[in-house]
Amino acid sequence: MKTLLLAESHPPTLEHLTGLLSQAGYSVRAVNDPIAVLEHFAADNPDVMVLSVDLPRLEGAHVVHHIRGHSQGARVPIVAIDKGHLGRARGVGSVLDLKVNAYVADPLKPGELVPRLESLVRAAQAVPLTGLAATLSRPAVNSGELKGYPLPGLLHSIYRLRRDGVLVVAHRGLSRRVYFLRGGPVNFDSTAKEDSLPRYLVERNLAMQAQAERVVEALASGLRIGAALADAGVEAVGEELSQLLRDYTRDKLARVLGMREGRYAFYSGDEYTSEVASVDLPPLAQVLEGARKGFPLKVMAASLRAHLGEYPVRSPEFGRDMQAMALDTDDIKIAMQVNGRIVLKELLAHGRGELRAAYSLLWFLKLTGGVTFSATPVATGTDMLSAVVVPDRIGPRKRKSLPVETAASLREEAVRIITRSYFGSLGLDIAADAEAVERAYHETAMRFHPDTYAEFDLSELRDLLDSVQEKLSASYRVLSVEEKRKAYLQYLFSKLDVGRNTAVVVDAEIALRRGESSLKRRDFVSAMRAFEESVSLNPSEPEYYAFLAWATYQGAGGPLVQRAQKAQKVLKKALSLGPYVERLHIIAAIIDMDLGDAPLARKKLLKVLEYNPYSQLAKAALRKVGR
Repeated sequence: MKTLLLAESHPPTLEHLTGLLSQAGYSVRAVNDPIAVLEHFAADNPDVMVLSVDLPRLEGAHVVHHIRGHSQGARVPIVAIDKGHLGRARGVGSVLDLKVNAYVADPLKPGELVPRLESLVRAAQAVPLTGLAATLSRPAVNSGELKGYPLPGLLHSIYRLRRDGVLVVAHRGLSRRVYFLRGGPVNFDSTAKEDSLPRYLVERNLAMQAQAERVVEALASGLRIGAALADAGVEAVGEELSQLLRDYTRDKLARVLGMREGRYAFYSGDEYTSEVASVDLPPLAQVLEGARKGFPLKVMAASLRAHLGEYPVRSPEFGRDMQAMALDTDDIKIAMQVNGRIVLKELLAHGRGELRAAYSLLWFLKLTGGVTFSATPVATGTDMLSAVVVPDRIGPRKRKSLPVETAASLREEAVRIITRSYFGSLGLDIAADAEAVERAYHETAMRFHPDTYAEFDLSELRDLLDSVQEKLSASYRVLSVEEKRKAYLQYLFSKLDVGRNTAVVVDAEIALRRGESSLKRRDFVSAMRAFEESVSLNPSEPEYYAFLAWATYQGAGGPLVQRAQKAQKVLKKALSLGPYVERLHIIAAIIDMDLGDAPLARKKLLKVLEYNPYSQLAKAALRKVGR
């Protein structure tokens, strides 16, 4: 059965088309959100797509533009549908720049959509696929949502079945791929710039930024990674190069395992091997490492809760998987105590290793079948660690005093968290999205969780750490839900003077903050888009136009005079709304100065200082003009 991705923002039309296309023999993935379209496309690799012309745009572009830019985007037939049945069809002109394969003005008109799809699918099937495209063209053997951490179980299944294939994980238009041979991960790639190998090299001081850019260019030209590194002057050959690729793949796979949003799909096949370099990694070790880096302790604890009163014992599977697990010395010490004669609760509380390490290892061994549980003590003797004699009871571990510097640092930051806003407690900007909130919450909560300092006596800090956890939990409950986050922002703005001439519009303020962040990165194009969004959401606020004018002046493109004219047009509109907004006059003065009219610039700045003698921006600009 062919898979079809259907994207339509009008619910009745979406429902009607889902039934129509299902009856025509397609397995339909129906979505109404552009972000979900990209996630489903990257993870599900549909055979054909049907997309509405009037889908909301992403970063100013239609979803089709993003799909065609994807590595698999060229092979999938796309049909654009319109709203002829509602009398709102935009016409053929609306799809001329979308690179679609067909346009249907009224998808509900009998005999229009389905025959067009069938002819496009037949044509696509006639083109033989090779390499990675061949692997990804098959139906996924396993797929779904990332909620609930499904990937550790999937990786364990891939290992047990010794599968070859590609795991695709997609979130917010970005996709990450992990390649497997004989059940083990051998490579990783991503469309996210922060996940790229060149960025990894720079972050670890293995390459300069200029070298990383050269590596990107070399890879884009078709060079393999070793040749690309050599071309950029990065010294990494032979075993050194292999170790670098192993470290990179292991680090990125660990991050993928901790993802909680988006979709995943696993495609079976090894056709990709001619296109992708391979490294050897212990297959199961990555599951434990990823869980320790990305999972909250409560997730692993929940898996073990039903067994706390039972006796864990190593199974024969443990010995067979030793090489694949690649446990370190500390984990081996914990595993040595899993002998069937110590109750799990006592082993976790007082056994070797700190609490998080013990929980994560026992969770991992349960997942992989390396440990079983008995209601009564059992004798062991089935694996290589059984000769070690361990007492049946463990005395409470002695806790060390927390270092003075660490205690002082915890107190100082705890007070900061407790006394700040929900955003401040998590160290976030108001433009932070749900993914950033999730990440910040888990990182901050883990840093202040008592289990992180299990070997120390925390009696003096216990109440303070509990208060921190309560504040972080409250912050997460509010900021992780969009409606609650916006309501909280509205409350904050009502209590704070944010310097607006009009009533505060939360979405406009969020877009403004995104634009300010883009300005700091000197990404003027993104800044312009964000400020344009602010203006569209609250067209009566002159401050928004000030930011838009500056971004336009810096990033509109073209000669200086042309950019200045565009910015001055925005300033004129802003000054009609807020003639006394000093930022507007300062930007106008800077433009005049750049155009060579210093006297006019000086006049405007002196006027600002007349009604605000304390304006530091005006004084700084005046120093540049010269008195």
